[in-house]
Amino acid sequence: MTSRFLAVSLLAALVAVPAFAQDRVTLLNGTVMSDGRVKSFDVRKLVFTKGGNDETVATDQVGKVELGKFRDVFARGLRDAGIMLTMAKEQLTEKNPLLAQFAFVSAASQYFDEDKPAEGVAALDEMAKGIPEAGLLPEVYRQKFEYYMGTGKGARDAAAVAKKYASDALSGAWPGGLAIEAEFFGILAERGQPKDFQAKLRTISGKAGGNNPMVASRANVELANSLRESKDVEGAGKLYDEVLRKEGADQSARAGALLGLGKITYEAAGTDKENFKKALLMFLRVRLETKDAWPSLQSEALYYASLAAAKWGGAEAGLINARCRNILFSEFGGSEFAQRAKENR
Repeated sequence: MTSRFLAVSLLAALVAVPAFAQDRVTLLNGTVMSDGRVKSFDVRKLVFTKGGNDETVATDQVGKVELGKFRDVFARGLRDAGIMLTMAKEQLTEKNPLLAQFAFVSAASQYFDEDKPAEGVAALDEMAKGIPEAGLLPEVYRQKFEYYMGTGKGARDAAAVAKKYASDALSGAWPGGLAIEAEFFGILAERGQPKDFQAKLRTISGKAGGNNPMVASRANVELANSLRESKDVEGAGKLYDEVLRKEGADQSARAGALLGLGKITYEAAGTDKENFKKALLMFLRVRLETKDAWPSLQSEALYYASLAAAKWGGAEAGLINARCRNILFSEFGGSEFAQRAKENR
């Protein structure tokens, strides 16, 4: 399954950062720490030094980390998972856990992108073994969880990952926001009956509200999805709009809200071709505006965009339909929605 897996975009070190740039950290509340360097990053805290002064933040409040020298150090491995993995091991041997952990996770992401999940999981497990207190340790659980959920048939494996995440977060006394995220993953994997599922999502959203705004937004999107499926379209629409209006909402939450609003329009379109066009535009915004969103959301949006284009039938509908399907098959070929699209040919 092709994926970028940035549940929290900690791999933004792979973005084109100029060689001279210093490190940059963005917190979940939107605060940016710049013009300095990340001194250390473990599962409990990140230490950022600037002008000789250290500032410490809890890991569960870190939204994005950009390491200025990442691209220079790992240039040979940016498009080769095997080389990146080798270089990660070298950095670990040289006792540079900060760079090593980003390289391990980058290698894993590339392996998942290449439909090599076994190698991706192995790279993540190697990082966890070699750097058991890594700041990117939650990415081990996030990437595995997203992979299993994205296949459409891995709910049991996803639930096991969520359970292990929760256990490790609690036994290791990790920051509370990570335990809340693990609990959220467990709710998603187990799901259950709509009313029970919705009640659990409301509870987790309340817990996360002041501690982990990312999880709060995602829980609200999942709640809105369940309300929409239960025919409470008005309630769902209000929640989707609320997420989109919220400043600093992460890309996966925004993608989920856009996808949900698109589905509401699509499902109510009937024979109205203009409404199918409106739904199409909403689905396309997922691709255009939330490129770092979970791949399961991107693949679903592409699938529904192709359906909406066909229903709309406008002058460019055929081209849009073909383009969406091509991207779906080439970038998300192992996803549930790629399989659906193949079956609907």
